[in-house]
Amino acid sequence: MVKHRNIGHNWEFSDAQKKLLQQYYDANLLLVNCLSSECDVSLAVREEIEETLLLPIAEIKKRQQ
Repeated sequence: MVKHRNIGHNWEFSDAQKKLLQQYYDANLLLVNCLSSECDVSLAVREEIEETLLLPIAEIKKRQQ
């Protein structure tokens, strides 16, 4: 699976990197939970969030231009 799916690597993240990844995960989880609830957000905003939720920062910036 490592060869064909590019998974199973030992990334050896630093503690600071692990903390940032956890914050990123927590923020995305909160956002998904809010969108799954009866939150008051326009359809356009909801669609934009769903389309860009897991994109890399560079791709999001490219879309904003």
